[in-house]
Amino acid sequence: MKEKRFWIILTCVGLLVAAGTGTMIYLEYGKIDVARQEIAGLHTQIDSARELLKGTGALERDVVVLRETEAKIKEILPDEQDINNFVRDLRRFEEESGVRITGLKRKPKEVNRDNTSDFDKVAYQLTFEADAFQLLAFLDRIEGHARFMRVPKFKLGAATRRQVEEKGVAAHKIQMDVETYVYEQPDGPPPVKIENYDRKRELLLGETIRRQQNLRIDTYTYHGSHGRRDPWVDPRVPVSEDEGPGLPVQEQAEIVEGLVKATQEVQALWDEVRDASNVIIEMTQRAELEQKLAALEEDLRRTIDEGSIRFVQYERRLQLDVAEPVSKIRSEITEGQGGRGPTADALRELLDTMTRHLNQGEHELALVAYSSVEGRLDAALRDPVRKSLVEAIEKRAEEARILTDFAKLDISIQGVGLQEGQPPIALINGMALGEGDLVNPDLVISGIRAGEIEFMFRGVVLVRRF
Repeated sequence: MKEKRFWIILTCVGLLVAAGTGTMIYLEYGKIDVARQEIAGLHTQIDSARELLKGTGALERDVVVLRETEAKIKEILPDEQDINNFVRDLRRFEEESGVRITGLKRKPKEVNRDNTSDFDKVAYQLTFEADAFQLLAFLDRIEGHARFMRVPKFKLGAATRRQVEEKGVAAHKIQMDVETYVYEQPDGPPPVKIENYDRKRELLLGETIRRQQNLRIDTYTYHGSHGRRDPWVDPRVPVSEDEGPGLPVQEQAEIVEGLVKATQEVQALWDEVRDASNVIIEMTQRAELEQKLAALEEDLRRTIDEGSIRFVQYERRLQLDVAEPVSKIRSEITEGQGGRGPTADALRELLDTMTRHLNQGEHELALVAYSSVEGRLDAALRDPVRKSLVEAIEKRAEEARILTDFAKLDISIQGVGLQEGQPPIALINGMALGEGDLVNPDLVISGIRAGEIEFMFRGVVLVRRF
């Protein structure tokens, strides 16, 4: 009995020990599985860290290059504070291109719920007047500006030919939308410090320069009209064969534009003279005014006399923007003299102008210049300083009259006869005449030579060559 109980107890103990051992083994296997999972997780983390380490170098390079090109990007895409410069740029384009802005307003901001970018579109609507070439010059400045700008649409109402003939300018009415984009940097963590940043920046200098060059805007230089016609209105008129081809349109434009610019300078100087704060400044500026005004009047007379401006638009502008303002300035100066006659500076400039006209054979232009003061010289004669100038001017005027009248004489020279020991003979207007003979009551032959005849006309010796 005792032996049997012993084996039963032993068997139970063995079973308990086996069960405990099995339980312990099972639990250890669970720990092993957990450990294996942790090891697998660590391997995954290690692999991720290795991938991150592989990409860190490239990411650092991109960040360095981006930081170095940030200034260039800001030039292209302004922030909200810099948008006022955008309006100033449009005004500067107006001045440089010659367009005349009549309206400038900011368009309402478009609401786009799907837009999750950091860029906001800013648009302005402009209304202005310009001819075709001023419009192209304005667009050229928009295209060539460092800031990103866009013209999504514009509408043009063409000037009529009648308006061009009346005003001298093809003032097309244009409505244009101009857009740019504003970049607002989103809120976020402060920039991460990059170790050895300066050295990495130097190593990436080539890539930085390449990125900056890619941001640079390539432009085309606009060279103006160059004789092209305005496609919305072509006011050119045909030129008759008797008048010849005339100057190219571009040259006519340059002549008129130069005279317009000179007129504007004279007008500004005249305004300064009238607003001078003291007599010394007025006298100094008046002397300069007389010099520039006389030169402008001389150029204007020569241009009109040559008849080189035939293009309707420029012919009208010459009248409206040059001839009429110059005449008005001269009239205002005359009225301001209060019956005292031209100043000494004005008389000197007139004398120089008449002398240049005479030296260049422009006798009638010298008389035109003289006519501007002819009725006001008596007052100047009472002044000893101006008297000598008036006398010299009147002498030049008399020379111009004689030369003008001589040029109008009908003198047909068919030839001369020169023989040694015999008085020379000239065949003039079908008559054989010698030295001392009269061609008409005012014209005497004073000398006959090969290729030319010397005449005495109203006390002046003049030569006609043939």
